[in-house]
Amino acid sequence: MFTSIVSVKLKIVVFVLIVALFINWLLPHFLVMGQKITHKVFQQVMGFILKQQTKTYETLYSNNFILKYTQEDQDLAPLILQLAEDYLFRIEKILGIKQQKRPIPLVLYSDEEALNKSFGWSGDKSTVGVYWAGTIRLLSPRAWSENTATLGETFEREGPLAHELTHLFIDEATKGNYPRWLTEGVAQYVEAEITGFTLSEPLEESKVNLYPFSRLDNNFDQQPDQILAYWQSLQAVRNLLEKYGKESLLVLLRELRQGESFPKAFVHSYGFTFPEFEQEFKESGLK
Repeated sequence: MFTSIVSVKLKIVVFVLIVALFINWLLPHFLVMGQKITHKVFQQVMGFILKQQTKTYETLYSNNFILKYTQEDQDLAPLILQLAEDYLFRIEKILGIKQQKRPIPLVLYSDEEALNKSFGWSGDKSTVGVYWAGTIRLLSPRAWSENTATLGETFEREGPLAHELTHLFIDEATKGNYPRWLTEGVAQYVEAEITGFTLSEPLEESKVNLYPFSRLDNNFDQQPDQILAYWQSLQAVRNLLEKYGKESLLVLLRELRQGESFPKAFVHSYGFTFPEFEQEFKESGLK
C-alpha cells in the first residue's frame, strides 16, 4: 500500500515537472509571438488613424512607396518619391537587409503645426522628420529651408528621409525589439553614407562624460545634451561595425527579431557582454 502511494506521488511529481518544463519551453514562444502580433496590430491601428488624418491629401505612388501630400508641395512630391526609391535600394545594400514592408507610407506635411498635430504634440516640439509605427512623416523643406529656389537639392542634401527610412528598416528587422541608441546610431551611420550629412559634434569636455547606455533607451529624448546623445550613439555603432563587421550586427538584429533580450542577443552576436563593450567604449578616449 505504501509503495503504491509513493508510486502515485512520484508519477504526479514527474507529471508536474513535465508540464512545468513544457510551459517553460512554450511560454517564450508565446511571448515572442505576442510581441510580433502587438507590433503588427499597433502599426495597423496607427496606419488607419493616419489614413483618416490625411484623407484630404493628394496621393502619389511609386514601386515601393505611397506618398500623401498637400497641393502646396505637388512639385516636390515626385522628387521625394524618386529619392525614397533610391534610398531604399542604397540602405538595403549598406545594411544587407531586404525590406519586406510594402508599400511604405510617407506623409509630407506643409508646416510644422500640421506635423505636430498628427501626433498630438504641443507647439514646443520641433522636428523635420519622424518615423513612427511603420510610417515616415516629413516636414516640407518649404517650412525649414531658407533657400526656396533650391528646395529639391536642399531636401536631398539635408532632409531626414534617409535617416527616418533607416529607422523603419531597424524596426521591421527586429519587430520593435531594440534599444533607442542602436536605431539612432545606425540611422546616422547610414545617413552619412548616403548624403554625407552628420550632426554637429559635442564639445570636447562633453565627450569625457558619456551617458550610460541605459539612459539612451526609453529616456533618450529626456537627456539634457541631445548632441552628445546622438553623437555617442553614432560612435558606438561605428565602433561595432569597424571592429566586428556588418555580419555581427545582422546577427544581433536577427536575435532581437526572435524576441531575445538585448543583453543576451549582444552576447550571442559578439561573444562578450554589453557592459564589457560599454566599459571599453568609454575607456577608448573618443575624439
